[in-house]
Amino acid sequence: MRNIFTILALSLTVSVMAQTHEITKHNGETMEVNFIKIENNLVYYTNVESNEEKKVSQFAISQLHEKSKNEAKTISEKIIPSGKADYTKVIVLNASQTEGLRESGTITSFLGKTKGESNQSFKDGAARRLKQNAADKGYPFIVILSTKSKDLKAVMYTY
Repeated sequence: MRNIFTILALSLTVSVMAQTHEITKHNGETMEVNFIKIENNLVYYTNVESNEEKKVSQFAISQLHEKSKNEAKTISEKIIPSGKADYTKVIVLNASQTEGLRESGTITSFLGKTKGESNQSFKDGAARRLKQNAADKGYPFIVILSTKSKDLKAVMYTY
């Protein structure tokens, strides 16, 4: 009976070890994890020593190495905006999608609403203005906090 229990325990341990992956972040940090899934720009995983599910932004991760097959999968490319003209490279995230990214400050701006301009057109212009300001400072991610005409505000994130 003990032998059967031991064999069963070892087989479960081997299957857990087979799921071990290594995550390489854009900032150079590496983590040994058990990969679960990628969903809504988040990578879900558990640490090797615990079963607590954790998540990190997909944009913070460069590669996912599957140790059992010796394969590497690119999760995201590193984004480096080089000036205001690169504002299309800046990605607007939700606050929940910033796990693993580093907050770098807040940007504010002013954008006047013209007579007859639709609300959606104004919001698009506000997002573009905030993305231009972030790109000018070299930050690839923002979370928009406010799109009021006198108070455009966003938080900038980097690797």
